[in-house]
Amino acid sequence: MAKTVVGPGAGIASRPISSSRRQLIEIQREIVEELKQEIEMSVGKATKESQAYLKAYTREFEQYQRLSNWGELIANVRKADIVYNGDYHTMAQAQRIPLRLLREIVPHHREVTLALEMVRIEHQKQLDSFMKGELTEEEFLEAIDYDRTWGFPWEYYRDLFIFARERGVRVLGINSEPRKGRDVLKRRDRAAARVIAREHLANPGRLIYVFDGDLHVAPQHLPAAVSALLAEFNGNISSVIVYQNNEKIYWKLARRGIEQETDVVLISKDRFCVMSTPPVIKFQSYFNWIDNTRELTSPVTQTWQPDLAGEEDLYSQVLRLVRMIAEFLEIDVEGLAGFQVYSPADLDFLDELKADAQFTRAELVAISTHIRTNESYFIEKGNIIYIANLSINHAAEEAAHFIHTVCAGPRRGDINMVEDFYCRVMREAVGFFGSKVVNHKRPCFGLNDFKYLKRRYPTKTPEQIAEMISIGKFVRKHKQWEKSYLSRGKPWKTEGPMYNLPLGIHIGVTHALGYMLGHRLFEGLMKGTIEKRTVRDLFFTNLSELSQSLGIYLRSISNLSTPGRLR
Repeated sequence: MAKTVVGPGAGIASRPISSSRRQLIEIQREIVEELKQEIEMSVGKATKESQAYLKAYTREFEQYQRLSNWGELIANVRKADIVYNGDYHTMAQAQRIPLRLLREIVPHHREVTLALEMVRIEHQKQLDSFMKGELTEEEFLEAIDYDRTWGFPWEYYRDLFIFARERGVRVLGINSEPRKGRDVLKRRDRAAARVIAREHLANPGRLIYVFDGDLHVAPQHLPAAVSALLAEFNGNISSVIVYQNNEKIYWKLARRGIEQETDVVLISKDRFCVMSTPPVIKFQSYFNWIDNTRELTSPVTQTWQPDLAGEEDLYSQVLRLVRMIAEFLEIDVEGLAGFQVYSPADLDFLDELKADAQFTRAELVAISTHIRTNESYFIEKGNIIYIANLSINHAAEEAAHFIHTVCAGPRRGDINMVEDFYCRVMREAVGFFGSKVVNHKRPCFGLNDFKYLKRRYPTKTPEQIAEMISIGKFVRKHKQWEKSYLSRGKPWKTEGPMYNLPLGIHIGVTHALGYMLGHRLFEGLMKGTIEKRTVRDLFFTNLSELSQSLGIYLRSISNLSTPGRLR
């Protein structure tokens, strides 16, 4: 139970927690634990040292002292000699926090040195040249072998360098790559500590702002190493630690119903935790990074209004994607701004839908079930886009679904299973095509990707693997029907097991077939084998009738077919 003390931010009263909010919290907690397990599987078994580092970091968040606020955090940072700001490397929002703080500090403070983990100590000469304008960005990244020595998205960190250059902030690299052996993390911290300590002794009046990985900034790690080096010179070094978005703190705030109103929490004396992004988004960013997928800017708490150049709220970002796709297809209709956007940051999402009389109990159950899958989707009733994953690919896909609904209207309510099957296929084709307009490099899951599923997805349960195998079997069967149709010109019979599948497999098969067609439509358009108006017409077709959905599917695979190739 969090210990609360009267102080800044403590006046925020807890709100009554509904059963729907509790349900969303538990769903998100389950998803976060699954994501953490998958991350552990993907990076390999943690070393004993890594486990010890994580354990020491985690102990920091067993409880928090009280709620704080942005003003108190800034006041404490301004008085410090050294600030240690934790980073989560794959999440763009994490790199925006030090920039926000530095914008508040530099104009009102003595000189500042920015110490960054993303640049190695050995590359200080190249870093200095870049900061002086003697190297271009491309030359700098090549000179420090950025992709190999760091590799996380440069665009997430770029603004820090630009700000430092414009404001005359000195920048130091503090990373290193010790030879393999014991205590690698400790040796990295010691190397960084030597750079920081030298900078303090040479410039005792400067504020040193350290931006390093979350685990490194725990008191027992880098801060302790710096203190040990400076102890004999100056025993009065004041430091502040700024953590970010710890999930333990978030769940405690969410259970009180105040996660949206809380921007900073005081963990203990001189240790703060900035709360700007939900845990689901934080950990999902890792997989977006692995997939080389650009992200939307994270949705933030109510107190974190966008204030950086180019920063937009989630609605504005999705609206930009809607307009991009519509402009590309030369679609000019009324209503393209008439949608709502929700994300995992909105724990009152289900309560708001309950308050909307147009949603039935069955529909609300279906929506909560879908949320559990941690997938973005478009809720046609209400024109609601739910962004579970900040991947621009997924957001653009849902934006395309929204455009299709505006242009073609909602699908018929009394649709049968066969009609539903091909309606879903074609709607997924529309969505995937729209995502390709925004990101032409988005890959498509193909037939060969259904092979070796256990090896590809080691963290999935046997039940999940079995479902994927079933999906692959039916997708391949459908592709065989298509091959026969292309050679004989006779459509297959729309009957049998293909159209009476369990819901999960039904959705999986229609997704796969739709994605494959959407991918081929985009390829065909780029190669000039189909015209843009063909795709635009698809956005204006309702697809509820089998003659529409299956008819267009058959025409499309005929127009896009390559003789002898099964796709």
